[in-house]
Amino acid sequence: MLCWFKSGSAIAHVADKHFPCLVVADTLAFVLSAPPQGIPLPGRRLECERLTALMSDIAAGSGGALVFHGDAGVGKSALVRFGVAEAIGFTVVAFDGHEAEAGVSFAALHQILHLLTEHVPGQLSEPARELAQALEQGTVGGLALRATVLRLFRQAARDSPLLFAVDDAHWLDEPSLEVLVFVARRVRSDRIGLLFAYCDEGRGGKAISGVPAHRLGPLDEQASREVLQTTGAAVGVCAVLVESAKGNPRALIDLATSLTPDQIRGDQPAPGTLPSESGLRGSYRDRLGRLPAQARWLVLLAAADDQADVNTLARAAAASAVDIAALEPAEKAGIIRVEGTTLSFPQPLLSSVAYNEATLAQRRAAHRCLAQAVDRRTDPLRHALHRAATADSPDDELAAELEQTAAEPTQCHAMSSRALERAADLTTDPVTAAGRLVAAAHHAWQAGEPNRARTLLRQVAATPVSDVIQAQSRILTGEIELRAGAARTAQHMLLTAAGDLADHNRYLALGAFIRAGEALCLSGGHARYPDIAQRALALRRPEEPPDVESMFDHFATLSATFRGEHRRAISLSRRMFARAASLNDVGTLTRTSMAAIFRGDEAQAYALASKAARIAQTDGDVPAVPQAMEIAALAEFLLGRCDNPATGLEGLRLARQSGQDNLAGNYLALLAGLAAMTGDRHTCLLRLRQAATHPRGPGSGRATAIGHWALAVLDLADGKYADVVTHLCRIITNGSGNGHLIVQVGATPHLVEAAARCERRAIAIDALRVYDSWATSTGSPHWLALSARCHALLADNMDDAETHFVDAMAHHTLSTNEFEHARTGLLFGRHLRRRRKPKAAREFLHNALSTFERFDARPWADQAAAELRAAGQPVPSRAGSITETLTPHQSQIAHLVAEGATNREVAARMLISTRTVDHHMRNIFAKLGVRSRVELAKLMT
Repeated sequence: MLCWFKSGSAIAHVADKHFPCLVVADTLAFVLSAPPQGIPLPGRRLECERLTALMSDIAAGSGGALVFHGDAGVGKSALVRFGVAEAIGFTVVAFDGHEAEAGVSFAALHQILHLLTEHVPGQLSEPARELAQALEQGTVGGLALRATVLRLFRQAARDSPLLFAVDDAHWLDEPSLEVLVFVARRVRSDRIGLLFAYCDEGRGGKAISGVPAHRLGPLDEQASREVLQTTGAAVGVCAVLVESAKGNPRALIDLATSLTPDQIRGDQPAPGTLPSESGLRGSYRDRLGRLPAQARWLVLLAAADDQADVNTLARAAAASAVDIAALEPAEKAGIIRVEGTTLSFPQPLLSSVAYNEATLAQRRAAHRCLAQAVDRRTDPLRHALHRAATADSPDDELAAELEQTAAEPTQCHAMSSRALERAADLTTDPVTAAGRLVAAAHHAWQAGEPNRARTLLRQVAATPVSDVIQAQSRILTGEIELRAGAARTAQHMLLTAAGDLADHNRYLALGAFIRAGEALCLSGGHARYPDIAQRALALRRPEEPPDVESMFDHFATLSATFRGEHRRAISLSRRMFARAASLNDVGTLTRTSMAAIFRGDEAQAYALASKAARIAQTDGDVPAVPQAMEIAALAEFLLGRCDNPATGLEGLRLARQSGQDNLAGNYLALLAGLAAMTGDRHTCLLRLRQAATHPRGPGSGRATAIGHWALAVLDLADGKYADVVTHLCRIITNGSGNGHLIVQVGATPHLVEAAARCERRAIAIDALRVYDSWATSTGSPHWLALSARCHALLADNMDDAETHFVDAMAHHTLSTNEFEHARTGLLFGRHLRRRRKPKAAREFLHNALSTFERFDARPWADQAAAELRAAGQPVPSRAGSITETLTPHQSQIAHLVAEGATNREVAARMLISTRTVDHHMRNIFAKLGVRSRVELAKLMT
């Protein structure tokens, strides 16, 4: 039986929401009638694992305690509930601290004793009642009190393990808390556990000493999105909420529940701050309300300036006749932090609440003081923004100044966007205002704020403006949709805009055609690309600038490629590649690197894409960096660098950070493909599941195609040849419209291999015919090697097959793709062994095995080892996997160390001593044969 004693909260609501299997016994106790269902806690996997381990240890007679603490709303109570749900078969006493009793000595302990008296049967009731009476009379204290409580807890745990869970522990009176901590330090040999959760602000930064503690940080973006999955809000809306909530779970829920139907659909802007009725905002409001008036004014000044620093705040304070020393109460309360000349809000949401809780007059007064404090000569845009925030009516002169200052190349895109938006607000002419809104949206997009850009563009769409401005707006909307929406929708938008601009603005139209062509490539509709190229090439004029000429060459090259005119494509691409080497335009370099992928020159693609990423990073063009890095990662993949996903992982992080969901999905599929090549099924399927959580509108061809390819490669390693054919026919069969040309090309050798092994030669021959036409045109040793390998597998007799294998190996020696070289060596070695040429086979098989082991490609290494043994060469059985070699405890420690944790951090996470970690690390090194943490990390990953 598990009893849960709860005081001071809406018990029935909590039970219905979090414990549907609990039956209410009375207002203080529940009886568990069925095993509890797991409580989903996005982003808290590590914490939940620690709680599960703690419950397991308690049940096994190794008691302990754990403290969770952090900011308000960060999820401490949810973890307490999770811990209670995990305590199956326990006696559970759950108690909430109460603010009204925080100053009454032993009030919490008195309540706990009464709970024990009423709800734990047997001999425990009488001594608990006597101790409660002694507390009332003040006749007990010191060591005697602590020892008596410890005995009571041990009696309560006699028949079943005991979990004591305290939420809102910051409201416990200090004497009661000291008694509980005394108990917590003495239960290591008992079936007793104590779980505490408290708010940092409530204890003024004072820790609960002597108990292992874990501070909860904010949720990451992915976990925040998971919290919002049940709200039904549009993807773009969820992204705004995630940005506004700053990783605070309660803020996410408060923001989501405040959405209107129009905001849920994305027709109206989502709220950028907590709603006034939010409990979290109320707690922040109370904290601010406890500050002296001058301290609160200084907090408002800091909140009103995104780039606040101590010197600026001091000048603004002086402008309002306030001494900067008045900030001290806010520092002591943890509302604001000062480190050197840097100001920050430890709880980022507090900044927004402090600003929005102020009256309009107070906010304008704050901006007026800040405008005086910011030097107009050294920081003109920041100064102008504060001046503009004080304006209460349209001002065309100030709007023009904002626009001019925002155009300076030294300004950051985010600040320029805000300045242009404010300029539009102050502009009297609607057409001029709309143009400034488009410019503001463009800067927001370059700052990595796609949802804010969309909101600004919606305002333009509702304004009667010129065709050119509307077309510019549609081009930018299409570009954002291309990266964070549906490729086919983007294609339609961009083609429409290009058509409208073709007779009015040739360069804008060309840019729209370029993006529309990219959308078509992403959606897999390559057959229609020449039509777009023809419309774009009709705009060509003599003596074009180099970057524009490169755009026309790009159209011509890809059009010829997709029509199968590979010789012509080669001659066109040479001119484009030569020109790109001297250009520093990010767009041109990125496009050209993609064209190099299509032309089979992955090394050049990698070099151009890397250069584009570096320039974009220098320019502060946030979305362009992961766009370029995606091509670099794709080039690495095709170059066979399957053992180093660093580029893909960093690109994924930047794509998510900049709100480019489509791009993030492409990265996840690509990372799945990298894992599949080495036979890492677990990582591959994990990445594909993550990719599936990203929105997939029509036209997500590249990610879908790579996903099918990855699954096919896994099946190929497992010998499931019919399944491989099924997967790859979906992306290679002509007319499917679902794929990506380079994926189709790259996957053809795998299709041929599988089809040859399961007697589906006709499919293989058709696919190889298309592949050969392209591979021959590239002149690439890698692609020619794979062509020869395919012909070897399809050869009608053994002699022809061997000739083709010899050709393949010769081409491989000129290629840098070691992994596919080893794959060909494995197939050739297998062929030679079956021809009874074991000595010749062993050389190829040995080299293949060495390469596979270096790449940690276990399935392929196993196959090579088996073939080597069959060819008469002894191969030692490989050591068991890490999971088999290490104990579960050692495996967990090894994984944490591989992730970068120090021994002290591992000890804190696993609730063990540092000395114990040291002991385990020596055993781990010995078992795995590694000599350093670096070697361990490489082995574990």
